[in-house]
Amino acid sequence: MKKTLLKAIVLFVVIALLAVLGVSGCKTTTTETTAAASETSTTAAESTTTAAETTTTTAPAKKLVFGNLPVALSDEWNGYSVENFKYAAAKKGVEVQVLDSAWDSNKQLSNLEDLITKKVDQISVFVYTPEEAQKFLTKANDAKIPISFENTKLVDKVQGDYLFNVAFEYAQTGYLAFKYISETYPGKKVFYARGLPGMGIVEEYMVGIEKAIKEFGKVKVDIQRDTNWDTKTAQDATTDVIASGQKFDVIFANNESMAVGCYNALKDAGLAGKIPIVTTGGGPTGIKLLQDGIVQATVAAPVSLQGLYLFKAMYLYATQSITPPQKFIAPDQSVVTVKDLDKITPWQPSDALIDMIGGLDKW
Repeated sequence: MKKTLLKAIVLFVVIALLAVLGVSGCKTTTTETTAAASETSTTAAESTTTAAETTTTTAPAKKLVFGNLPVALSDEWNGYSVENFKYAAAKKGVEVQVLDSAWDSNKQLSNLEDLITKKVDQISVFVYTPEEAQKFLTKANDAKIPISFENTKLVDKVQGDYLFNVAFEYAQTGYLAFKYISETYPGKKVFYARGLPGMGIVEEYMVGIEKAIKEFGKVKVDIQRDTNWDTKTAQDATTDVIASGQKFDVIFANNESMAVGCYNALKDAGLAGKIPIVTTGGGPTGIKLLQDGIVQATVAAPVSLQGLYLFKAMYLYATQSITPPQKFIAPDQSVVTVKDLDKITPWQPSDALIDMIGGLDKW
């Protein structure tokens, strides 16, 4: 009886142990299966996320295209502005389409229409008068393409919306030139070889010249002749004045190309080196004229900065919707002689010039 009871107890214990082991085994299997399923689900989700991220980062970005409309690339002043514009654009990967009108105003307007048809992102225009600027402004506004202008101050002179305007204050140029003449050649007779009136530029020069004459009272414009802003007509005008017998002691030529014409006329008359010439510009031609003694001073206006400011304004608006803090900017000018050529800001493009305007990424 005792043996029978003992066997029964042993059998019960064995059955109980087997039952416990069976349940434990099932739980382990279930847990492992669930974990494996969860890991598989997470891996699939990660794959989906990675694929989405890959699709987002590989989408090609739209390349910016700016149109640039010079009045004439053959003009040293205009040409260097364009070179600096293109230099800055290359730094930022912006494509520039330059359409030269070669002094043809109708062609320049046609070039604008071409750029509008091509749907460029923005357009810049080199203009001589507010009246010309108005034509471009109206067409660009109708096409809803942002437009900016260089070379002529347009504040309160046009109707419509333009992004930016950069130009030298010609009244300041005239003032600095006659301040220098008053201080250097007091009491001397001045012959003013002017550019062509009617464009707003000569008129601005006269504002500054008259201010300097009134302020210093040392000189005045004794003789005046108008030209087409070029070497030939300046030479013809100077030759005509010499032939007329009118006497003068100093020449003020509106730009350095004209200064060359004035010098040629003086040379033909045997007066080279006897009558000083003061001019404006400060470009490569002007530096050479100073070094060769052909001109005695020039009002240096770095057109390189004009081109760089123009691109900067357009780029920041296109990429960050940042408008310029000033709608109009006039870079500084200074009178330079052969003794202080180091004061001249170069016209040739460089990173140093970009640094001079505070870089291209912020105002």
